[in-house]
Formats: sequence, structure tokens, C-alpha cells
Amino acid sequence: MPQLPHGHEHRSDAASKAAEVGAPRETQAATEQTTADKLSSEANLLLGALKRTPQAFVDRAKDATGDKLSETGVEVATSVAIGAAFAVALKKPQVFGKVVAPYVEGVALNAGKILGAVAAVDVGTKVGVPAYQVWKDPRTLEHNKVQLGNSLGGMAFDYPLMAASGFAGFGVGSKLARMEMGAGLGLGKKMELGAKPESSALKHLDTPATTPHTFEKLSTQMKAAQATEQNIMASVKEENFLGRGSNGAVYKLDFTNDFVVKVPEFAKGKPPTGKIEEVTDFMPGHNVGQPVAKLGDFEILKKQDGFAAGGPSYKARKEMGPEAAEAAFAKGVKASAELPQSAYDDLARTMMAVEKHGLQFDPSKPGNILIDPVGKRFNLVDISKANATKPYEHTVADIIVPLADNYFVGSVLPNKGVAYQPYLQQIIAKANIAAKNAGMHERPELGSSLSYSYKLAGLKVPGE
Repeated sequence: MPQLPHGHEHRSDAASKAAEVGAPRETQAATEQTTADKLSSEANLLLGALKRTPQAFVDRAKDATGDKLSETGVEVATSVAIGAAFAVALKKPQVFGKVVAPYVEGVALNAGKILGAVAAVDVGTKVGVPAYQVWKDPRTLEHNKVQLGNSLGGMAFDYPLMAASGFAGFGVGSKLARMEMGAGLGLGKKMELGAKPESSALKHLDTPATTPHTFEKLSTQMKAAQATEQNIMASVKEENFLGRGSNGAVYKLDFTNDFVVKVPEFAKGKPPTGKIEEVTDFMPGHNVGQPVAKLGDFEILKKQDGFAAGGPSYKARKEMGPEAAEAAFAKGVKASAELPQSAYDDLARTMMAVEKHGLQFDPSKPGNILIDPVGKRFNLVDISKANATKPYEHTVADIIVPLADNYFVGSVLPNKGVAYQPYLQQIIAKANIAAKNAGMHERPELGSSLSYSYKLAGLKVPGE
């Protein structure tokens, strides 16, 4: 093989090296130019789509009231139905069943986040797909301008319409939930007994708050449902558990929504056999969860609507965790603060009626006050006989201290519940007005528990 001159060999190597160095630079320049073109195409896509949007909005409105009226009607009806379902889930999740209800309520409480996420995905898809297609192939720019413009115009029309429909459905669902929960109970209904109160301070104390839940009513309902004593005993099961008081557990009765059964946890009396017996109603015409019948050691009580005030018990907090426990407290204190003044007035009058009948309310347990946001009232449970020689005198503290739950706020919550001070302040203000209206006893001194409630609420303690 002939040999090249030394100088020719050198020049050939130099040319090869120059070519190797120059090639990457040319490729990089071409890549940068392509990226710039793609970014320019994306900007043109957005500007073109925005110009198209107003006309797309008009076209969508015409379709909705013209050729696609039936389709739009279905979408509106669906939004109304979804809104109504969320309202029922928030106000009466138990209609979905005990197992499913907690999940339904959780979804309803986070509906805003869920719908926001769905909307974000929808918007992201409708904007992202055209943008990606143009990035891959700039030749699709004109087609995707129209597509994106139509999507933006459609969303501008559909989203407000569907949102308005959802809100309308929510209002319908709220009304239906209130009607169903209040049906047959006469919530808020009052009836004068005709007996003149002994003093102006005790005026209206014997005014019943609800339709009387009598032994006769229980007997009628049992007969209509063909229920027997065996049905009462069979109702005592885990899925019917409602709560636990100082001396027994309470369960829902399968055949009625007006009464519950209380089972003493350490009963030593006769077993629940034989026939159901009527017991004397110690507050006729009132509903403070008192018994109207008994079956052995089982007591049939008037049912009270609502959920317990205050934070969860120590055992419940361990099971649910601190975040869920605080959420439960937050739900109760917010609901209490938002109840109208009339709810506080009725609560104060009921406490005074309890006292007038030789009984007393135990304020040491916040759960002895039930919060009923649907009936817009408070209900009392666990009423006991007062000391005959030194009757208990109810004061404003019996309203404030349980609703504020000093222990939970001051010892369980971090920062002593500073975030809930606005609610505590509303509770204290309404309770003081109610106590004055009902003629509740004045305390000779404020007392440590009540003073602590004021401090937790961030209020100055009266007299200090």
C-alpha cells in the first residue's frame, strides 16, 4: 500500500478532528432552534385559544338551549342530585347505614377538596393534551387552537351552571334532611299546660319542648310493628349502640325512632324476662331522656336527638387519635356556638324545670348535653334525683362549663384551644342571656370552673 507524504497525513487528521468538533455544535444549534420554535408554538396556541374562547362560549350556550337542551338538562339534574346527596350526607349520614356512614360523612366533609381536585384534573387534561400535541408536532397548531378554545369556552359556560345547580341541590337536600329528622317529633313545638307558674322566674318551665313520648305511644308503636319483649332484647347489639352513661349503655330500638333501651352494665336485679311494665314519668310532657317503661333491668327511655357536646372520652381519643378527637370537638363547639339564642333559652328553662321537679342535671360530663343542629336545640340526658335536704341550684355555669369542656380545651388541646376562642365567646354570651331570661340562680361567686371557662375563651373574668 503506498504511503502518503508526512504532511498530507497530518492535514487529514486535522480535518477529521475539526469535523468531530464541529458536528456537535451544529446539532446543539439545531436543537436550540427547535426548542425555541416549540415554545413559540405553545404561546401561539394559548393566544389563539383565548381569541377563540368568547365565540366558543356563545356556541356552547346556543347548544345548551338548542340542539343539546336535553343533554344539558341531564347534566343539570345530575348536579342537583349530587348537591342534594352531599347535603344529606352532611346532615344525616346515618341513612347510608352504620358501616358506610362514617365514610360517606368523611367524603361529604371533604367535598370541596374532592371536587377541586376533579376540576383540576379536568382542566389539566383539556389544556395539557393540545399543548402536548403541539409540542410534539407544531403542524397541529391550528387544529389544537380550535380544540383548546372550544374547551375553554365550554368550561366557562358549564362550570358556573353546574356549580349553581349543585348549590340548588344542596339546598333541597338540606330541607329534606330537616323534614325527615324532625318528622313526627314536633321539634320546637310548644304547648301550654294551663297551670300558672308559681313565679315570673319560673314562667314557661312546664312548656313541653316536644311531642309527648308516653308509654301509650310506645305500646301503639310496638303493636303496629308487631314487636314483642324479645324484639327489645334483640335490639341490644353492637350496631345499635348509641352511647354510654354513668350507669349503663344505650341502644337504638329496631322498631321505633322515638325510644331507646338502656342496659345497666352491672345489673344485679331480675333478668329481662316477662312483660314490659310502665314506669311513672317523672317529668310528664318533657323529654330529658327519662324512662317510660322497663323490662326487668332494661329501661325504655325517651329518645333524644343530637350528638354529645365536648371532646371525646380518653378511651375514644386513644382509639381515634388526636386529630380525629380534635375534629369531633371542633364540630361540637362550632355547632353549639352557631345555635340560635332560642336554643340557649330553652336549655336554661329546661334546667330550671328539672330543678322544679326535684331533680338535677349533672354538668360534670359534657356529653350530658346533646347538640341537635337540625332541631336547632340542646337536649339533656342523665337526669337524677336531687338531694332532698339541699336541692341543687342550676346556674349559668351548668350551661357554659359542659359546652366549653374545660378539661378538653385546657388539658388535651395544644395552646389551650386558642383557635376556638371565638366559639367559646359566643357560647358564654348566649348562655348568660339565657340564664337571665330563665331566672337561673346567681352564683355567690363565679367559681373556679366557670372562671376557667372565661379564661380559656380569652375573656376577662367578671369581678376580677
